Amino acid sequence: MKRFTAIGLCSMLIGAHALAAPPAAQAATTKRQLNECMARRMGANRTLSYNDAMRTCKERAQPPKEALASIGPSESGTKAH
Repeated sequence: MKRFTAIGLCSMLIGAHALAAPPAAQAATTKRQLNECMARRMGANRTLSYNDAMRTCKERAQPPKEALASIGPSESGTKAH
């Protein structure tokens, strides 16, 4: 029983460490995901340019514009410019 508790505690600590990754590690992960996406797209479509693949993959990584609009300032006391 103690072994399972120790394993569970270790796995929780490792998971918490992965979530609290420094920004440099997050940037490297994002860059790796972008490169993998571009490689898959350009491999599937040989006529697709590097720039088009990058544009498409970056758009897929961004949240939808509706989600960004809902994050904006509230209507109370703010004017749209």
